[in-house]
Amino acid sequence: MGTKSSRKAAEAPESANLAALAKLTMASYETLERDLRARIASLEGQALRFETAIDNVSQGICFFDAGERLILSNRRYAEIYHIAPEQLRPGLTLREIVALRVAVGTSATDADAYLALARSVNSGTAPRVWTANLADGRTIQVCHQPMPDGSWVATHEDITALAANRQIAAERISLQTLIDWVPDYLWVKDTERRFIVANRALALDSGREKTSDMVGLTDFDLHAPELARKFRAVEQNVLSSGQPMIDKEEFIVDALGAGKWVSSTKVPLRNAQNDVIGLVGIAHDVTARKQADVLRDGQAHILEMIAMSALLEDVLDRLMRLVESQLTGIFGSVLLLDKDGSHLRHGGAPSLAKEYTDAIDGIAIGPKVGSCGTAVYRREPVIVADIMQDPLWEEYRQVVAPFGYRSCWSTPILS
Repeated sequence: MGTKSSRKAAEAPESANLAALAKLTMASYETLERDLRARIASLEGQALRFETAIDNVSQGICFFDAGERLILSNRRYAEIYHIAPEQLRPGLTLREIVALRVAVGTSATDADAYLALARSVNSGTAPRVWTANLADGRTIQVCHQPMPDGSWVATHEDITALAANRQIAAERISLQTLIDWVPDYLWVKDTERRFIVANRALALDSGREKTSDMVGLTDFDLHAPELARKFRAVEQNVLSSGQPMIDKEEFIVDALGAGKWVSSTKVPLRNAQNDVIGLVGIAHDVTARKQADVLRDGQAHILEMIAMSALLEDVLDRLMRLVESQLTGIFGSVLLLDKDGSHLRHGGAPSLAKEYTDAIDGIAIGPKVGSCGTAVYRREPVIVADIMQDPLWEEYRQVVAPFGYRSCWSTPILS
């Protein structure tokens, strides 16, 4: 009895140890399984992000192993060669892929010639770049990078439009000399609305010293956003419709801040296949004619207002707007001499701040009363180039300073 009891007592701890070991093993297995699932999920997430990034690259990309079997390709690669994405399965040989391209007419050579070229490049370690002219007229640039283990990665880019632009640029030297003598604005843009040719007149008024400084710029680099968006919409319509825009009057502001009116014509630029590859524009300055039209119409309207006995203040306001339309950076005003012959009253000043016109309404004339009060007092024109420095404005600088007015020319109207 004593022996059996001792044996059972010895077996009990051993069973407990085995159970604990089994439990520990199970816990370790569950931990490893969780870690494995987490790692798999992480790798799947990384693979998805990598695949998404690759698919959003503008170039076609493909990876091949040392056995010339496809490891990975992106959506753009399939698009360039007109192959259904589901046909480009990992594991396909290069020969099979070239055969797919031959079948749809997007291979510049047969399979044997292409394989010979790929193997020749892979025999070395230096990357190689070449272009392939496809039967459909497109030009594809291939960048082939061999890897030490015999595998390789290649990028494929459709440079058809770029090649056309380069052709235009190659002809630009002789063309540039010719168009630089033209006083009108002349330019050529690609389908992304970037300048690829511009003449000297346009470059200078855009604040660029050389015509080459215009290359690659868009209207957003030259104009305020709202104006650039307007030009972009017009040009997009020309490019998408293939229809020209003829003699459209447009308002622009040059690099010096001067506003001007131009009559613009924009026509689509086409290649030998009649595809639209850009646009050509010409713009003629019609500011003088527009100002003459505005002046003539404005004068007629003012005479009509006088004939209809319109309020004097309204007539003067309209007159000042007409004067301002003929000048740049000028605010006009008319002050009327009061019946007492000593004070000036507000007549018309459509662009001056109301707070300022209210502050000087009723001001007395005198030898040091700004420009207007002094001009009436002297009965002669007074020109002040710098209000902040001229002694005639000494007592009124604090009145005018908040509004940023820096010079004032005043001429008295005598009976």
